[in-house]
Amino acid sequence: MNRFLKILRIAASLLVFLIITAALTALPLAVYPFAQWIEKIQFLPAVILFNLVIFVGWLIITLIFGRIYCSSVCPIGTLMDIFSRTRMIVSPRIYRFSTANSRIRNIVLIGVLICLMAGSMTIPIIITPYSAYCRICCDLFQPLYSLISGSESTTGMAWWNNVVSKALAGWASTSVAAISLVIIAILSAAKGRILCNSICPVGTTLGFISRFSIFQFEIDTDKCTNCRKCEYVCKCSCINLNDHVVDGSRCVNCFNCVNVCPDDAIRYTFRRKQLSIPMMQSVKPILPEPTLENSAPPHTCNTSDENKNIIK
Repeated sequence: MNRFLKILRIAASLLVFLIITAALTALPLAVYPFAQWIEKIQFLPAVILFNLVIFVGWLIITLIFGRIYCSSVCPIGTLMDIFSRTRMIVSPRIYRFSTANSRIRNIVLIGVLICLMAGSMTIPIIITPYSAYCRICCDLFQPLYSLISGSESTTGMAWWNNVVSKALAGWASTSVAAISLVIIAILSAAKGRILCNSICPVGTTLGFISRFSIFQFEIDTDKCTNCRKCEYVCKCSCINLNDHVVDGSRCVNCFNCVNVCPDDAIRYTFRRKQLSIPMMQSVKPILPEPTLENSAPPHTCNTSDENKNIIK
């Protein structure tokens, strides 16, 4: 079942990615009803438009299932997966567990919130995932498609594109888009989802919720042989095999770990398994078996009449 969830996650993320890319890049390829619906369920546009249904809905979904937004709906997340997967094909590498950059994550999130409350869109437009992907498509992919096809292409997802173009106009927007794409490509190929868990304010916000989610990845210590295959494929670097725990605040539910575990020791479940051999348990002292030499209780006093006379 858990392996099937990985296939479902990949199919959903690719479908969303292709629909959004087509809508933002090439008008003839766009599937507008689906593209407009996907745009409406994006996290940052819902926050800016005060769409409480979408905002609260994602919080509830994250509280139940974890950060499935980051692994299935976020286009930048899928783009990072493509770059990291390409790197694995060209030059295989392994990931290692690393501690969370909580200070950086919190500082970035607070900065974005201050900008939004002050009415400034420049910084949120640069670092939030959906706006960054809109900028990449509109300023890089769309001109490239027009050049190849020999036709002008205008997208139908006008509202958010206008927000992006007003925040970063002209050559500045194109420069930022190119720099963003290069940074995403380099860091994704080298460190996997490090941007999701260090810079992205959406990932940080959902991470606060996902650490308490009902469904979590759990490592069965009765089955785990510490082969570390799950750690080597974790692009979030959030599997700590020294303590046999998965950092739920950083996990994006990619299911790579479940797919490679040869012992079926890691599971996506709402049940918390009790150890067959508990690590901490009360142990009763083992007393020696009684013999002829130690059968008499210690510290006994001979109160016979003979001893009493000797004492006198």
